[in-house]
Amino acid sequence: MPTPTSTPTSTPTPTSTPTPTPTPTSTPTPDDSGSGDESTSLVVAEIHADAKRNDHENENDEYIVFENTGSSSLDLSGWTVKDEADHTYTVPDGFSLDPGQQVTLYTGSGTDTATELYWGSDSAIWNNDGDTIIVHDDAGAEVLRRSY
Repeated sequence: MPTPTSTPTSTPTPTSTPTPTPTPTSTPTPDDSGSGDESTSLVVAEIHADAKRNDHENENDEYIVFENTGSSSLDLSGWTVKDEADHTYTVPDGFSLDPGQQVTLYTGSGTDTATELYWGSDSAIWNNDGDTIIVHDDAGAEVLRRSY
């Protein structure tokens, strides 16, 4: 009769498997390279330099639209807008632009409102073939320069 023999069995030994370590992700920080001054939130939203027909006879079809892209109201009292030839418009006292609001500055004449300002010029200001819009705050600091 055969003699029973034992077969050795091995017991598995636990092995440590490394767990992946989460890689830290960077959180983007807003670009704060500016002055932090809200005046930098004034942008040119539209330029309409070439009025229909004769520019010198249709000044109110020549205009610039400004927009406040910031989160607080901008007091534009005493700010100036000018072109490369130094034609200068001064924003009237008490004029402010709320966040997201736009104002159109027409070259010709009319009655100022909360959304429309009038330069009062009897001739064209903005060159049809290119010019530069320059805005200074009431302290004389340049806050916007846009060429087209």
